[in-house]
Amino acid sequence: MTGQAADGVAPWPSPSLDPRETNRCIQRLITAAGGYHEDAHAVVGELGLPLVARILANEIAFRAALPRNPVPLRVALSITFRGRSERVEFAVVKDEPVRIDSTGEGELSLHAEYEAVELLRQVFGPSRVRRAGARATQFTPRPDGSTDVMPTPEVLLQSWHANNVVLSACAADSPGIGDLADRYLTDKGGGLHWFTPHYQHHFAEFRDRPVRLLEIGIGEFHLMPGVGGGSLKTWKRYFRRGMVCGIDIYDKSHLDQPRLTTLRGDQNDAEFLRSVVREHGPFDIVIDDGSHINEHVHHSFRTLWPQLAPGGLYVIEDLWTSFVPGYGGTDSRPAVPGTSLGLLKSLVDGIHYEENNGRTALDSTDAEVVGVHVYHNVAFIEKGVNAEGGIPLWVDRNPVY
Repeated sequence: MTGQAADGVAPWPSPSLDPRETNRCIQRLITAAGGYHEDAHAVVGELGLPLVARILANEIAFRAALPRNPVPLRVALSITFRGRSERVEFAVVKDEPVRIDSTGEGELSLHAEYEAVELLRQVFGPSRVRRAGARATQFTPRPDGSTDVMPTPEVLLQSWHANNVVLSACAADSPGIGDLADRYLTDKGGGLHWFTPHYQHHFAEFRDRPVRLLEIGIGEFHLMPGVGGGSLKTWKRYFRRGMVCGIDIYDKSHLDQPRLTTLRGDQNDAEFLRSVVREHGPFDIVIDDGSHINEHVHHSFRTLWPQLAPGGLYVIEDLWTSFVPGYGGTDSRPAVPGTSLGLLKSLVDGIHYEENNGRTALDSTDAEVVGVHVYHNVAFIEKGVNAEGGIPLWVDRNPVY
């Protein structure tokens, strides 16, 4: 269940490419941004500067924080490559998402010039700190290109903020999950749930990697039509090198954008889930924030866990339904085996299969679950190799006091 907030997503970067092909191009750029300089040059050259510049500008507009400057201003970026240049202008004004704009409305507060591969590394490469030398800038240039005329005090003061809104979105840093949950109005933190600190802790190791994430349940409250997708946008912004996929029983394709894909289907349909993995996986992270019906939680886990990438995380939210009969739970303690909490308890048993007399895994899940972290209403399950050998049989099983 998630909400919606304004973001600066421009139209798809190239009308001639369908969304799937666009995302393939973005994945190539993400891979190239983390590789050798000459490989990044080769990919930019193959895709072409116009498309690469549009992809980067689109990503910058999405990442930019909501501006606070009442005076409409423009920030221009020139992206250069092998003697060619593509200019992109962003409209920046209070309480409106930063957007790519060519109308020329508002005064130009900054012109920055980036070499394409350098900007690619800043936007999609592994985290690094470039305190200087990443770009050339002209502060408050006039229409004739001169910079020797002082702007009005109103424009001068507000331009500092507008410039930072855009240039901060070009950098490798990402806000924390708590801040992003507030920005995109997801219910994962702030009142109904308090999951964001746990997500921050468990997702930290994935933050700088080109992850693939699947979330079950996109959210659209019946009392607030059109609201939804907040957590998908949170993951897209947090995992700045990642690809995000969401599934829901209702059509949410209006949320589709670069690096964020929605699919319509039932989490209780095993073949549908397997088709999602074939087309968009394998996934490093799966989040079940779907129906919360206990049977569905079990079914989705048993279907998707074998497809989860090694070292991945599987998250189950809203464990409270284990105690609600309407969701297939029980209104008494302890939670019964068919519930979400019952599933988690069985996984804890499975982690210790080598301590049983048989010393063999009952199924592949026993051999792959290496950690189960349970908090109030949310659990994180780690995938790896669960084969530490167990306590040797020669250790005395009869304690002596």
